[in-house]
Amino acid sequence: MSELFKDLSQAIYDGDAEKAVELAKSGIDAGVKPNELIDNGGVDGLERLGTAFNEMEAFLPELMLGGEAMKAMLDYLMPFMAKDDSSSAGTIVVGTAQGDLHDIGLNLVATQLAVAGFKVVNLGTDITVKEYIAEAKKNDADIIGISSLMTSSAYYQEELLKRMIQEGIRDNYKVVVGGGPITPQWTKDIGADGYARTAVQAVDLCKRVMTEDLSEALIIE
Repeated sequence: MSELFKDLSQAIYDGDAEKAVELAKSGIDAGVKPNELIDNGGVDGLERLGTAFNEMEAFLPELMLGGEAMKAMLDYLMPFMAKDDSSSAGTIVVGTAQGDLHDIGLNLVATQLAVAGFKVVNLGTDITVKEYIAEAKKNDADIIGISSLMTSSAYYQEELLKRMIQEGIRDNYKVVVGGGPITPQWTKDIGADGYARTAVQAVDLCKRVMTEDLSEALIIE
């Protein structure tokens, strides 16, 4: 199956949505698990594309096409992904911080959480602190997940936690953070409940913050 994963990774890297879906279908027909196609093919392609972008070998249009190809593949695979009924029930509101328009990682995390049995309210990109709090209240959320792929927008992760303390609602919600520039130390410094580096790890993180009595930030990397 390594050749299939390699081809799928390349399709995502090239931003070829049609090819990505075709390869995903081939994988399903061959009995490959959807999560394997996502992690070993799709995520690999996105990571390669992200590295190329950071090294100025790829640019924003290519990044956006890669994200669209990944979304198309996820949309196709979603019906084949059986929910994990053993996971703790919980509602999570997720989005990217104000000023951040990147949603590739966000959508991947949202999909993985939904498959794991969480009710996911995906707010999308460029979400203000006020909107996070309002949506968490509206949806009776257990967890707020705020992502940032830009150093300049990471500030709003800290601002969210400060605002929650000011409004006396900090203990009502668990707050987890993630994104390229986010580090375990930053997570601890701002007083968040947890951090995960990947989408798969984000599922484990959310399950654990829901069920464990944590005395400090839970870091999964």
